[in-house]
Amino acid sequence: MGRSHHKRGGRWALAALCLTTSAVSGCGIVGPAVLSRGRPAYNEAIARTDDEQMLMAIVHSRYGETGSLLAVTSITANLRVGATLGAEVGIGADDSFSGNLVPLSAGAVYEENPTISYAPVQGEQYLKQLLSPIPLDLLTLLVRSLETRGGVLQLLVSRVNDLTNPDFVASPDAQPDARFARLVELLVTLHQAGVAVWVQDPEQSSGFALAIHDTGGAHDREVAELLALLGLPQPRDGSRRLVLPVASERARSESTELTLTTRSVYDLVEILAASIDVPETHGREGLSLSYPPLGAAGRNLHIRYSEKKPKRALVRVEYRGSWYYIDETDQPTKEAFRLVSALWAVSIASATQHLQKAPVLTLPTSR
Repeated sequence: MGRSHHKRGGRWALAALCLTTSAVSGCGIVGPAVLSRGRPAYNEAIARTDDEQMLMAIVHSRYGETGSLLAVTSITANLRVGATLGAEVGIGADDSFSGNLVPLSAGAVYEENPTISYAPVQGEQYLKQLLSPIPLDLLTLLVRSLETRGGVLQLLVSRVNDLTNPDFVASPDAQPDARFARLVELLVTLHQAGVAVWVQDPEQSSGFALAIHDTGGAHDREVAELLALLGLPQPRDGSRRLVLPVASERARSESTELTLTTRSVYDLVEILAASIDVPETHGREGLSLSYPPLGAAGRNLHIRYSEKKPKRALVRVEYRGSWYYIDETDQPTKEAFRLVSALWAVSIASATQHLQKAPVLTLPTSR
């Protein structure tokens, strides 16, 4: 009996060594597996909560309340990996436990303990970023890269030369300036045809210009109408190419420049806040702010209100016992929200670079 137990114990020890070695060697593939699962999850959570934070700030603005933002500054995920080994050994006659015991079990376990650090978004640098007009170089890059160029110009630009595109209009019956809408339409049409292209200004390494090619070609009528709307002279020297430098209103020095006045991120937040549905009782009781009628930039935008949690929502937040959300099928509002989110993120990123001495809130996740 002793020899039998000795042989059986030796076999179990050998099996235990093999299983433990296998479990530990399996740890070599734990890292990539965790990365493939963890990184998308963290990224998705950050994107979703950023959208929710932004929408909540817009809702706070509609109610005239002070909002605050926290920027995620770092995520540190600590991983613990260990091997487990178990054995069940019977004592006494074999028939008392035969077939009822698991001789040996082994495995590898790991747990992830992330630490997330936040920094409050505040200070003079952030306020300047929020209130400053969107830089012309950034606007030009957006217009060049986004497919919905007309929507970008309509939302971000409040004036082109003498054509205005105000945030709000005087009365509900007032109509936006049809000339501005026509200007945007012409710019989009000529850009898609390759006739009007936003380029680097050949005379200024840091500037941009609108280059109009083939001024006497198939699109000569559209080009002539565009220049007339801008109040610019028609080309008379027989040139087939016209370059209009892009400048801000305050920097305009030549009659052939294309002067643009852009909105600030704060202006865009106010436009989105004015597009929010609010309960009638909140308006009557003075809980929510009243805005003038929206101009062309915001007339197609719509942030909805519901007493029940909406099912089809791009982003939603609960506030005062109700839900405010953007419908996932509302393309104009989705596009505007995405664009404002990107611009707001730029402001936050610029501001958090100067917050090294600000208090940092670090939240370790419990096991």
